[in-house]
Amino acid sequence: MYSDLTHRLPCALAWAIAAVVLASGSARADVTVQEQSTFDLSLVKARGTSTEYTTSDKQRRDSNLHCEGMMSLLCGNLGASEITRLDKDLVWTLVSKKKEYTEAHFPTPAERQAMEDKMKAALEKMKQCPAHQASDAPDPSKCQMSPPKIDARQTDKHATIAGHDTQMSELTLSESCHDASTNDTCEFRIILESWLTQDEIAGIADRKAFMQAHMQKLGLTDPDSSTQKMLQQFLAPYQDSLKTLKAKASDFKGYPLKTSIRILFGGEQCAKAKNAGSAAGTGTVSDASAAAGQAAATSSAAAAGAAATQAASGAAGNSVAGSIFGSAAGAFTNKLASGLFSKKSSTAAPAAPPAEVPANMVQFASITLETTAITSGPVAADQFEVPAGYKLVTPKKAEEKEFNCPTG
Repeated sequence: MYSDLTHRLPCALAWAIAAVVLASGSARADVTVQEQSTFDLSLVKARGTSTEYTTSDKQRRDSNLHCEGMMSLLCGNLGASEITRLDKDLVWTLVSKKKEYTEAHFPTPAERQAMEDKMKAALEKMKQCPAHQASDAPDPSKCQMSPPKIDARQTDKHATIAGHDTQMSELTLSESCHDASTNDTCEFRIILESWLTQDEIAGIADRKAFMQAHMQKLGLTDPDSSTQKMLQQFLAPYQDSLKTLKAKASDFKGYPLKTSIRILFGGEQCAKAKNAGSAAGTGTVSDASAAAGQAAATSSAAAAGAAATQAASGAAGNSVAGSIFGSAAGAFTNKLASGLFSKKSSTAAPAAPPAEVPANMVQFASITLETTAITSGPVAADQFEVPAGYKLVTPKKAEEKEFNCPTG
C-alpha cells in the first residue's frame, strides 16, 4: 500500500490537505464510527457500509460495497478490512475470503525523498513534451470555458443524523462552456452539501488526533514538501474564489455527519441539457459523470470522511473543497465538454429528474457519505491483530516504467 506512493498521489494529496483541518484532542479514548455511502454515477449504482475502530495509535476499518443492477455481475459484493498500526509503522490489509493478508510499511524519510525526486523528474520531462491536444479534451474553437467560481451559503435546513441535530451548509463550484458557433452556453456545477452538528460528540477528538498522528507518520504535514507545493499549483485557478470564501468560512462551523456531492450540467441556453437522453445515448454524459464521480469519491474517501466533509467549516483555509471540487471538475468538464457539441444523437427517453435539481439542470452523478453511529468506549485489542490462520502474501512489485511523452 505504502511501498508504491507514486500510484497513491491523489490519496496522499488529499491526506495532506486534510492535515490542516485536524486538531489534537486532550482526552484519549477508543471510538467506533459506523458509516454508509451511496454512489449514483449514471450507469454505476452502489451502496456501501463501513465500521471504523480507533484508538490512540491503532485503527481498523471494515468496509463492504454492493453494486446494483447490471454492475452487480462485476462487483456484486466487495469487502475489505484494513488495520493501521502507528506503533508498528505499517498497514495490514485482510482478505477474509482467502484468509490472506498483505503487509505494507510506512515509507521512510529516504523513501519519501526518493518519491519526491521521481515526481520532480517526471514533471520536468512533461514540461519538455511537445504540445499535445488529447482526443477527449475540449476543442477551444468550440468550447470557451469560464473561470471557475466557488459560492458558499448556510441554509436553514435541519435534520437529525445519528441522534444529533444538524444544519446543512452548501459549497458550489461552477464553470460554463460557451459554443461560439451555436451560442449555446452550458453550465457545470459540483455541489457539496455538508450537514454539520454543533454537539460535542465523545470520541471525535480522538479520531482526529489519530488522523493527525497518521499524517505526521507519513510525512504529509511538512509545509515545504513537494506535495504541498504541487497542491498550491493545483489550487491556483481557484485562488480568487477561495479568498472570497475565506471571509464566509467562520459561518460554517461544526462536525459533519453527512456529506453529499452532486454533479449537474445545463442552463437556459444549453440545448444538450434539454435532451439528457440524447447525451446519455452517445456516452458523453455517462463517461463524464463516471469520471467525475470517481475523482470526487477518491478525494473525499482519501480525506477520511470527516476531514473531507469538514470543507464547509474551513474550505478557504484548508483547501479540502479544492481537492474534491478540483479533481471532479477537471474530469467532468474534460469528458463532457469534449462531446457536448457533437453531432451524435439518440432517441432514448430522458430519465426522470432527481429531487431538488434546479430548473434547466440535469443531475448525472451523486455521492453521499453519512455517519450512522458514533460510540465512545473500549475496543477489543484483537481487532487490531491479524486473525489466527491468515497467510501473509507479498504482492508482485509494480513494474517501473520510464515516463514518455504522449503520442497520437
